[in-house]
Amino acid sequence: MDTSRKRIIPPIWLLILIFFTLYLLISIGITHFLSLPGHIPFPYYWSIAIGSILLLVGFCVLDSAIKTLTLRRASGKDIFKQKSESKLVTTGIYAHVRNPVYLGNTLMLWGWFFVLQFTVVLFLTILFMIHFCLVAKWEERELTERFGDDYLQYKKRVPFIIPSLKKR
Repeated sequence: MDTSRKRIIPPIWLLILIFFTLYLLISIGITHFLSLPGHIPFPYYWSIAIGSILLLVGFCVLDSAIKTLTLRRASGKDIFKQKSESKLVTTGIYAHVRNPVYLGNTLMLWGWFFVLQFTVVLFLTILFMIHFCLVAKWEERELTERFGDDYLQYKKRVPFIIPSLKKR
């Protein structure tokens, strides 16, 4: 009889809401505590152009990742499954970057910063970048446990978050 306890995670939408709220409050606090201006002025048209491009590229990266991985897996529903119950995805955008979901979200956050030019969004973006790196490192340990040498070989070939456009 298997006495191991099944590990579960809370719904991803709840975690996103909690972390977004927490990071937003921290960002507001940092801005207020350091007496920083609420708005960082950049040349308007350049800022809108850069922000729009980052939003578009980030959305395309995220969309490609979700289509390659499936929405179920991208939302964390298959986490902690055994190797026999899941498959290591190394095709599509995952052939170029190991963490395209985090890359797409980061690009979109930077895009919103350039479009809105709010100091709070700058700190929010930085906090989420740190969060994404920490979660990705945790996920890598879990994937190494689940897929072993297959994942370690994939990890050697494919960059962490800055994509490689070389054909593999």
